[in-house]
Formats: sequence, C-alpha cells, structure tokens
Amino acid sequence: MSGPASANDPAALRAVLAENLTELTALLDAVSGADLDVRLGDGEWSVREIVLHLLHAERWLLPQLTELRRAVAPGLPLPPPDVVALPTIEERPEENELRWAVRAVRAETEALLDGMTARQLREPANLSVDGETVDLSFRTMLLTAADHQLFHVRQIERTLGRAAPR
Repeated sequence: MSGPASANDPAALRAVLAENLTELTALLDAVSGADLDVRLGDGEWSVREIVLHLLHAERWLLPQLTELRRAVAPGLPLPPPDVVALPTIEERPEENELRWAVRAVRAETEALLDGMTARQLREPANLSVDGETVDLSFRTMLLTAADHQLFHVRQIERTLGRAAPR
C-alpha cells in the first residue's frame, strides 16, 4: 500500500483504496468454499469471519465519513444512500457473496469522495465517535480504514499459508 503521505488528493486516495480492494478480491478469487472456514489456530477468526469483520467495519465508517464530508464540504451534495444489506456470519455467505459485498460497500465508501478537493480531504473537523468528540480529517479516517483492511488481508494470507505478493 502507498504511504499516507502520498494520498494528498482524491485520485491518490482512490488509488490506495483500489490497491487494497484488489488484494482482498484477489484473495477471495483464490479461496474455495472450504478455505472460508480455515483458522490460523484455536480461538482465531476464520477467513469468512475476517472478511465479514472488514465489511461491517467499513460499513460502520460510512456515517462518520458522511458527517466529516458534511462538515468540510457543506456545499457538496451527498451521494444517495444506497446501502446494501450485508451478510452475517449466521448466513454463512459463500465466496461469491463475500466478493459482491466487498465491492458494494467499497462503492458506497468511494461515492463519498466524489467532488471533494484535496484541501477538503485534509481539513479536520469535529466528529462524534462512540460518544466522544474527536478532531479528524476525512483523509485520516479513510487511510486508517485502509490500513485496517490491509492488516486483515495479511491475516487472511497468514491463515491460508500464502505469502503476500511483492
């Protein structure tokens, strides 16, 4: 993944997100149904659980990112809420459904970047997170989410015994 310093404009930020999405979807493309239940060890998450965690974590960010966008770019219209229903662990989604959900949630996230300038992305704003007020930029929050995703992509690779391509 490119370092945070390189993501100074919307195109660079989209490139970081695309790079992570490419890695995650490549892993999912190579996963069989049986691989989804592989665990690194007792008490560790399965591949399916890791992917579901990533989906729900990115979905959790959408209201916060929307709030940040409103604060720093009040003149920009918000993208229409096109929230897809996410699968749950109880539904035991297969690899095709997981791939679709990963792409759908990412499209929702990227829609919030539309029309934002580099300055707006870097502009800090107060944000309420779990009852606390924090001062964050849209860019910082999105890059933190990208790093979180990359951490779990590497966790999936370790779980499946695959080395990250360099």
